[in-house]
Amino acid sequence: MIEIKNLHKTYQKNEVLKGIHLTVNTGETLAIIGSSGSGKSTLLRSLNLLETPDEGTITIDDFSFDAKNINRTVRSEARKRATMVFQNFNLFENKTALENVTEALRVVQKIPKKEADAIGEEYLQKVGLLERKDYYPTALSGGQKQRVAIARALALKPKVILFDEPTSALDPELVQEVLAVIKKVAKEQVTMIIVTHEMDFARDVADEIAFMDGGKIVEVSPAKEFFTNSKNERVQQFLANYLAQFSYSI
Repeated sequence: MIEIKNLHKTYQKNEVLKGIHLTVNTGETLAIIGSSGSGKSTLLRSLNLLETPDEGTITIDDFSFDAKNINRTVRSEARKRATMVFQNFNLFENKTALENVTEALRVVQKIPKKEADAIGEEYLQKVGLLERKDYYPTALSGGQKQRVAIARALALKPKVILFDEPTSALDPELVQEVLAVIKKVAKEQVTMIIVTHEMDFARDVADEIAFMDGGKIVEVSPAKEFFTNSKNERVQQFLANYLAQFSYSI
């Protein structure tokens, strides 16, 4: 379970997170949506302390920490439990797909190379890329790079996987292959929090939707209810604008 209480983050004089309260149950998928600049990515990055919040508490499974008392040990423990999949992949260009998956297993978890390689191959198989295990990132498509990044996250067996706009850096024809892998992971009841602008994907894969606006969460509801029966005026406006844009693009 993930529990966030009264989370605040300010950059200079710009308050980006304004007292976030949020709970995600074990095995559930939460999609966070909202307009650009609403604080979605900052919230996500605060969970594994890529961003250091100013105030508030975060609990991930059996580990809780307070924003006022963060040190190297706290960062390490948070990142063991919450692994990030970035929009720009963040792969090591000088390492093969397999080496990218196994690097943290060997260096951080101190797993012997033979065992780490076996784990890496297992998870590359899960994302459909075992035959590309010896390829370097320069020889992979954007969709394949993101699938390697997902395999890397899964191999660490974290308590939660955080996805920050996992398809935003991809060409449109590559988006579906990545979304298909994330859907497959969701069916295995891996706890996931996904910041996304893919509304259809959010509706299909998420158990719940959180809508952020102006640094606050203004609604959390089951996915189907969110898209069909939201009573929040700001949510209704956002969805209407999205549908209008979609209709125009057709």
